[in-house]
Amino acid sequence: MDIVLTIAAMSLAVMLPVLVSLRKSGAPGVLAFALACLFALLSVSSELLSDILPDEMTLPVATLMMVASCLMILSGLRQFLGQSALKPAHIAGALGSIALFGLAGAYHATIVLPALASITACGLFLAAGLMMLLQWPKERAISAYLIFCAATVFAVAVVHGLRGATLVLAADTLFPGNDPIVLAHNLQTACMLGLPALFLGLILMLQGWLIANLRDLVARDELTGALSRRAFLEETEELYRMAITTNRPMAFMLLDLDRFKQINDRHGHAGGDKALAHFTDTIKSFLGTRGLLGRLGGEEFGIALGWARRIEISELADALCRLVRSQPVRLEDGTEIKLSVSIGVAISDPRCSLIELMSQADLALYEAKARGRDRYSIAESTPVSASSSARALAAAAAQMRAASEGPYIPPLSDTG
Repeated sequence: MDIVLTIAAMSLAVMLPVLVSLRKSGAPGVLAFALACLFALLSVSSELLSDILPDEMTLPVATLMMVASCLMILSGLRQFLGQSALKPAHIAGALGSIALFGLAGAYHATIVLPALASITACGLFLAAGLMMLLQWPKERAISAYLIFCAATVFAVAVVHGLRGATLVLAADTLFPGNDPIVLAHNLQTACMLGLPALFLGLILMLQGWLIANLRDLVARDELTGALSRRAFLEETEELYRMAITTNRPMAFMLLDLDRFKQINDRHGHAGGDKALAHFTDTIKSFLGTRGLLGRLGGEEFGIALGWARRIEISELADALCRLVRSQPVRLEDGTEIKLSVSIGVAISDPRCSLIELMSQADLALYEAKARGRDRYSIAESTPVSASSSARALAAAAAQMRAASEGPYIPPLSDTG
């Protein structure tokens, strides 16, 4: 058993600095997980010292540190999943109550204290596992890590529950012919052996969260928060494939903030940036989850919609124009900048490829600009001639074929 405990202690000692190093990442709950790992290491180390020091010294430390580790894991998970952390007073109260009940128990403290600790740890681990299972559908990016952690937590909870039941009911009731103290010690060793697997799952979960956030950061335009050009076109292409598979039309909108160059010239780049951010927030709030919004370059944005009923698309485009017109941006000095947007709309049909759809939207945008801006125009569902859309076709095709480090590609439209 000493070899098993030594392996567990060494594993936890390796994982502790990894968790501490993740504090700089900003991941929620990482400090609580690091403290939980430290308490678990102290618990295992105390168990290792039981052959040298009397049980009266090592047993209370081992059991209380185990409960403290469970409490910190639960607290860290609550923070990680967007809930409030356990208050220090509650943690201290739980540990103090267990210690007092164990010392004042009718039986010897070597039975009562471990039994209370195991039952408490079982309940805490079950609560943590249920939290992860309930949040699993909402955390798709790290769902595999959550399932692994939940499975490990439930396994450790079951062993803790068996240990508590063994000490309370006596081993003969559950496992005839076994000494309850010896069996409880073996189950405690099994619990401690499961801790490295649990903390490995927590580390993988945190790293998965970091990777998901980095991907989201790369996929988002830094200034506006809309999808970046590359990410938007990739997701639009996937949406187009789904539309083809389900035999449904999709719509593509090309939005261009009117007279943006004049805004930059009059209010500087800071004013222009604020106008772009305000414009994007306005569109995102109105659009919600109905479609994809991406910044294609400069003041040009794209919206991809997986549904395309012409009347509803027209109403949506008209509502976007009216919304942008009605919500000017206000600068820090109180200056108000009135905004307007021109929109080109195209609706796919079975003969239309995605690049042709985008090119049709590009031509419709030119038409909206030519008619005086601050309006939308819907393209006809006819093939686009190569001469009229060569620039748009080339830009879109190049973007879709681009490798991870491709050259800069100008916006689809530069009509101003």
